[in-house]
Amino acid sequence: MDIKLSVNLIESYLDLDRKPVGIKFFFDKEEFDNFEVPQRDRKVTYCNSVQLASRGKAMKLTKENMGCPNGAMALKMKEIPEPMASGKARFSKNIYHDVETSKSISDQMLFLKEEPAGIAVMPLEDFKLDPDVVVVVSSPYNIMRLIQGHGYFNGYTNNLRTVGLQAVCQDLTTYPYNTKDINITLLCPGTRLVANWQENEIGIGIPFEKWYEIVEGVKQTTNPFERNKNKEGIKKRLEERDLDASGIRFNENYDDGSYSGGKIEINK
Repeated sequence: MDIKLSVNLIESYLDLDRKPVGIKFFFDKEEFDNFEVPQRDRKVTYCNSVQLASRGKAMKLTKENMGCPNGAMALKMKEIPEPMASGKARFSKNIYHDVETSKSISDQMLFLKEEPAGIAVMPLEDFKLDPDVVVVVSSPYNIMRLIQGHGYFNGYTNNLRTVGLQAVCQDLTTYPYNTKDINITLLCPGTRLVANWQENEIGIGIPFEKWYEIVEGVKQTTNPFERNKNKEGIKKRLEERDLDASGIRFNENYDDGSYSGGKIEINK
């Protein structure tokens, strides 16, 4: 499997409204400069760059592009000020009921440890080299299917962490990058404002090391988990991309015969 095929597969097996996004960190300036994607010529919040990439835009970013201080902190492009590190900043805005709780949030967020020379944010399908993280923002149903694809090879998902803040920069990017594990987010008010995500969208961040495995897991779990109506769409999308649809089996699900109904006798 390669990147192009993986995107064709995931867009066939899931009815995505947005493109999967790849994020690549460059810690060598020459490598960043030589990466053949234009640097954005204005400021942008990191989360909005991901949103734009999910609609087909490709861009490179440096710290001069950063339009959000929290995103810049997560990406090690801005130092964390003492009020944020101590918990005083968020406590002062009544986000948490005491400084200790607020500080615990700052302590548990996993940011980049080394400042990158720059970042590439673009549709995953446009990458010729491996990115570091893949971000998919979609319906809860599609995120469920990606988690089921992960579970096919990895079992129970033990390390999901989110708190409704720094959703794209930390939950979906730096946390998966640091832990080499998947994470989900319900997004946050800030990114819903500046990136204009839809109310019914949530996200998943996937370290690229797990991407192909998850795509294969989604494929393998299609017959047990998807209902006939969805299978019809999957089969059609596979055939439109000249991909093999012979493995799609109708009238077959993991819970066949599991449910019962009908009137019961109530003992009085």
